[in-house]
Amino acid sequence: MSDDTDKGEVSRLQWFGTVVYVLFIHALFAIIGLVGALVIHAMARAWLTGEAGIGEAIGIGLFGLLMAVIGFGFFYLAYVGAPRFLGGLERTREKYRDRPWLINRQWRARRVVHSTKYTAWFMWFWCLMWWAILGFFMTVNGDLIMAELRGTWEQAIGTSIPFVAGIIGLLVAISLTWRRWRYGDAALAIETLPGYLGEKFRGTVFARLAGRPTETIDINLTCGSMTSERVARTDGSGFTTVWITEELWAAQQQLHPAQTTFSNGRIAVPIQFDLPAGLPESGDILDDPQIIWELRVNSRSMPECKFRVPVFERRDPA
Repeated sequence: MSDDTDKGEVSRLQWFGTVVYVLFIHALFAIIGLVGALVIHAMARAWLTGEAGIGEAIGIGLFGLLMAVIGFGFFYLAYVGAPRFLGGLERTREKYRDRPWLINRQWRARRVVHSTKYTAWFMWFWCLMWWAILGFFMTVNGDLIMAELRGTWEQAIGTSIPFVAGIIGLLVAISLTWRRWRYGDAALAIETLPGYLGEKFRGTVFARLAGRPTETIDINLTCGSMTSERVARTDGSGFTTVWITEELWAAQQQLHPAQTTFSNGRIAVPIQFDLPAGLPESGDILDDPQIIWELRVNSRSMPECKFRVPVFERRDPA
């Protein structure tokens, strides 16, 4: 009886702690959003009345915009974006219950795209916001920051770290943009939709290259399992969710350049793998564990391309 009582008390304490944590997070993002809106309003008024220059207004205004986007964006994602996304997933799963490989929009089109577009956009957004924050602090405490940069080595190093981080982020954004301009998007054209377990998976990868490849091309197909697990935090403040990845099966091939087709700056790499029977099917992001079949193609003359591919059990009598 005492054990049941102890478990009930622990459950109530966990529930109470969860409620307090959720309320704290909501209050924190609400405050961030409101402060951001107030900063934008104050800077707009200061600029219109001539109390602040255009550069100062833009710098501090971007800082306020960042806070407003983070604060109010949390509530939009939590109560509008996420429910719409999950509801759409459930409706699509119900529609294609007998043909689950059609749930994925790219699989339906038989064309899976590997793109660095969103990564590059995120880095440019990060750079814009980061330098806006630095500009805000330079506007408020510019003299103090410059004095510390001219001070002792310890002061200069500590003060320069945010600026160095901003320069590194800018270089990463430029590098990603250059690689995207040079290579563009890679695409996998699926021939077997889906690839059935115990049979074959076939397709062709198309990618942009500066010239005809001269070295072998590595092709890997893997089946992995991603499982979420609640583990205790190291500081004893509660639990957190981590994802554990396990490789269930893998196959590798190497293609000679003569086995590929190169024309007008684009290479076509034929893909064909024998799929063993008895392995799990491709999963959905709502599944736990989530089964992922992933195709990777790379060589020294091209960046690595990754594609999630549809692999399922045969459902029809044919």
